Amino acid sequence: MNAAVFILITAIYVLFVLLASWFFLRKGILGKEGARKLVHVLVSFSVFPVVYLIDDPFLRLCGPLAFIFINAVLGVKNKSRIMGLVCYPLSMLILIILMNHSLVSASSAVSGMLSMGLGDGAAALVGMKWGRTRLGRKSLEGSIAMFVVSSAVLVVFSGNIWYMSLLVAFAVTVIECITPHGLDNLTVPLAAAVLSEVL
Repeated sequence: MNAAVFILITAIYVLFVLLASWFFLRKGILGKEGARKLVHVLVSFSVFPVVYLIDDPFLRLCGPLAFIFINAVLGVKNKSRIMGLVCYPLSMLILIILMNHSLVSASSAVSGMLSMGLGDGAAALVGMKWGRTRLGRKSLEGSIAMFVVSSAVLVVFSGNIWYMSLLVAFAVTVIECITPHGLDNLTVPLAAAVLSEVL
């Protein structure tokens, strides 16, 4: 894909995601955390064009690098969130670098990002709505949502046998549950991608 076209499409998509989040927040459909997780979920889909439509290994890095810069700037106003804001695109950057050097496959990189974006997003939304049984800072209900969604992602995208995908999903659910706040945006996608690749 042409670099200028890719940058334009990416900019339009990110703008759409931010406007959708702002709209749902403004209308009271989602709270602040829900709106933030909506962005979290939708941005994870940007891994598809980065991985499958871009041939230039350096151009692949532009999106994650831009997200890191933007999130770092946004995090200045919200220091309690800066770790998660920066770790999320940083994990994509690391996965793309690993993929560029043939250390993980495209399917493993996609599995890692979607396990984080969709799995953690589902965990947060379910935990906020129905979370009653506490597991430290997390909830059992949220962790079950993380496992179910991550399992679906890994079965569909990792290319592994289904029971291996369930094993990886269980591992990343435990990792998400025990990782300090914000760092799960780094540990979950990397663990999902590396375990998928190893298995």
